Amino acid sequence: MVENFQLEAVKLMLLFNVFGSGLIFFSTYFLHNPKTRLCILGYICLGFSASTYAAPLAIVRKVIKTKSVEFMPFTLSVFLTIQAVMWFFYGLLKKDINIA
Repeated sequence: MVENFQLEAVKLMLLFNVFGSGLIFFSTYFLHNPKTRLCILGYICLGFSASTYAAPLAIVRKVIKTKSVEFMPFTLSVFLTIQAVMWFFYGLLKKDINIA
C-alpha cells in the first residue's frame, strides 16, 4: 500500500514538473510579445505558488476525520504561513497584485 502511494506520488511529481517546465518553456520561447510573455509566465508562477500553499490543506480532511493533528506538519504550516504573509506585504508595497 505504501509503495503504491509512493509510486503514484512520484508519477504525479514527474507529471507536474514536466508539464510545468514545458508550459514555461513554450510560453516564453514561442510568444514574441514581451508583455504577453511576462503576463502568461506570471500566471503560471501564480498557479504553482498557490498550489504550494494549498498543499498542506490536503491533510486537513484526515485531521478532521481522525480529530487528531498528529498528521499535520506543524513546522511546514507555520513557515508557509510566514512566507505567504511576507509575499503579500511585499506585493502590497510594490503595488503588484500578482505578487500580493
